[in-house]
Amino acid sequence: MRFVMALGACAAIGIGAATPAMAGEGPWCAQFWGGDTQYKNCSMRSFEMCLNEIHGTGGNTLCSPNPRYQAKISEHTARRRKEF
Repeated sequence: MRFVMALGACAAIGIGAATPAMAGEGPWCAQFWGGDTQYKNCSMRSFEMCLNEIHGTGGNTLCSPNPRYQAKISEHTARRRKEF
């Protein structure tokens, strides 16, 4: 139970320290669950980042694609689309 409370406190600190560029949806979700507690963080920018987030947490953990993520079109891609 202490582990779950510590994990929640770390998550709250991480969310509070997030800059606007870091906040928001990413392509990967890190999920933790055990007992009556569940935590899901869908701001992971890469699969490797997700693995680092769940590494060493123990219990049930998973990295999965974020179904709500919509990639932004880069300026370069948008410009190329206009050319054709």
